[in-house]
Amino acid sequence: MRMLFISQLFDPEYSIKGLDFLSKLREKNPDLSINVITTFPNYPTGKIFPGYKMRLWQTETINGINIIRVYSHISHSRSKISRAVTYASFMISAMIALCFQKKPDVVYAYHPQVTTGILASFYKMIRGVPFITDVQDLWPDALVATNSAKQGRLYSFLSGLCNYIYRRADQIVVLSQGYKKALIERNVPAEKISVIYNWCLEEYSDETALFDAEIEKFKHKFCYIGNLGAAQALTPVISAFSRFNGSEVCLIIIGTGVEEAALKEHLQSLGAKNIFFLGYIPSKEVKKFQNRADVLLAHLKNQRLFDITIPSKTQSYLYGKKPLLMAVGGETGQLIETVNAGVKAAPENESSVAEAITSLINQKDDWARMGKNGYDFYMENMSIKIGSAKIAEILQKMLYTRNEQKG
Repeated sequence: MRMLFISQLFDPEYSIKGLDFLSKLREKNPDLSINVITTFPNYPTGKIFPGYKMRLWQTETINGINIIRVYSHISHSRSKISRAVTYASFMISAMIALCFQKKPDVVYAYHPQVTTGILASFYKMIRGVPFITDVQDLWPDALVATNSAKQGRLYSFLSGLCNYIYRRADQIVVLSQGYKKALIERNVPAEKISVIYNWCLEEYSDETALFDAEIEKFKHKFCYIGNLGAAQALTPVISAFSRFNGSEVCLIIIGTGVEEAALKEHLQSLGAKNIFFLGYIPSKEVKKFQNRADVLLAHLKNQRLFDITIPSKTQSYLYGKKPLLMAVGGETGQLIETVNAGVKAAPENESSVAEAITSLINQKDDWARMGKNGYDFYMENMSIKIGSAKIAEILQKMLYTRNEQKG
């Protein structure tokens, strides 16, 4: 069986479905041959990773997986036009690369789902190859939620485009029950939608890295790890922690993003000395600082879309065996509460976040138990072993259906 995997995001960038995932699929089916079409690694810094140089075309083979890297415009700008050019340039380059591929049995369209979905739909139209589309964000709703677009002609166009991709797709993978329900409301047949939780980089280690002395003096270290963008809306979180200025509580923010400068300006206006920005740290090094933290924090905007999603950091946090402060509404908050893996707070609500901080400090004796509860739930429901096995089953089902149609 030959599979073509298309994603603008791929190793050595951190990608939930990257080399580890594809290797797991090959373990399940040793006869599976995989080609990848991607671009040159640059996320999240917007700079090409060491060892790579932007070219029109480059091939490499890692762990028996053939990787074709194609040109794309690189932008880390807040400009909507520049970011659109980034997506469009990859789509055009990938479309050219498709013309030189040996016909696969199935295409897996991953990231970004719209542009890769267009590519897979086009390829199906001209060569009859079935495809899976992996829905990590509900477009165009996600663009509205992150202030990247407003409801209007563009919204209607993208909505129609996404619905077309859903209709053309043979199978659809979604990351939450809420996403499945939303697609069913768009008249997508329930039988071709599979809920498969995302997983995280599963390289658990007890190794820790000390923070700077200025941070180490705090007794209760809360840590946010991830993108600093419009969707994360961290302004009320910073305001909530500023209430604890002068106490033993601090907030450590690891990551970068388009809202970083604005968040730093907000912190400066508050004058709080218990909040620290550490910038971008490679994912494998982040684990050491995560282990040093006492509580891990997540936050998303107060939007209906985010009530039905499960942010990717949820998995890495649960796997890290730490208690969580989950300021995310809907499905994720309910999950953390049901599993008893931490405390939830209302998103974009400074007072609610502050109350959650206090609640967690008062439950300090239960932190280890909360961490274990979260880890156990992750291993039983969200691990790469569980997720890749489910996707391997989907691939086998598609191959069987394809052979039946041929026969």
